[in-house]
Amino acid sequence: MGEAQVCKRRGGEVVQKSRPRLAVVGVLMLAVVGLGFVWWPLWLPAALCGFAGAYLVAWATIGRGRWCRGCKSFGGL
Repeated sequence: MGEAQVCKRRGGEVVQKSRPRLAVVGVLMLAVVGLGFVWWPLWLPAALCGFAGAYLVAWATIGRGRWCRGCKSFGGL
């Protein structure tokens, strides 16, 4: 492993996660949204799972798999 990364906003520790794993799990969670259309009692859990999946895909792409523990975001890294 290399040096620990530091957040530009607050100087907190930056954690690096596997981008492919985040993307795959996010896409699978987005696919679960289809269950809400197939069986109507699952629409709310499927929608929540879809939002979480979209967040994981955004984290893998825009955030490049990085997460700041100080400011709790992946935006300004």
